[in-house]
Amino acid sequence: MTPVDYLVSDLHLDHDNIIEYCDRPFDSVTEMNETLVERWNAVVDPGDEVLYGGDLTIRSSAAALLDWLEELHGELVFLLGNHDGTVLEGLDRVRFAEEYRFEHRGVPFHAVHDPADGPSNHAGWLLHGHHHNNWPDEFPFVDHDTRRVNLSVELLDYRPLATDRLVDYLARGERFTDRAAAERTVGDDD
Repeated sequence: MTPVDYLVSDLHLDHDNIIEYCDRPFDSVTEMNETLVERWNAVVDPGDEVLYGGDLTIRSSAAALLDWLEELHGELVFLLGNHDGTVLEGLDRVRFAEEYRFEHRGVPFHAVHDPADGPSNHAGWLLHGHHHNNWPDEFPFVDHDTRRVNLSVELLDYRPLATDRLVDYLARGERFTDRAAAERTVGDDD
């Protein structure tokens, strides 16, 4: 299995209601789209493997999905989210899946879009998106009690997270509401 370099979920490009729904710090959809693409491409190189947790865009056309995929760096493992109505097989740089399992530095992960769809008996960590930043008590960034990680972009400072960095956070054994809280404990981001 290919190593996963970066993780992120729920960009919701072109989705104007998501700004208010998740209290995103953008004045317009255009500003949000540009910022999300810029921050993604600032950390992800074209050859990096990105596990994308679903809900890329609110637009359901294949053309819209292709347009955004062309903008973003990296080779994607794309988990289908509840807003991903168009599934395109055989795209270069993209593999679509409903779930994905991998191991990084000895830590096992199982990734799904909605944590309700995850296995109940997984021995490792469940990676998910779907809940954004709307229920931080139930779905924080890192929750050691439930062994879940919420990869929604609002919790990641609107940029993909290096898998190495996530493993560093998990090694702390602490609950983190978002990436900023984790960074205050672990140290400067790479």
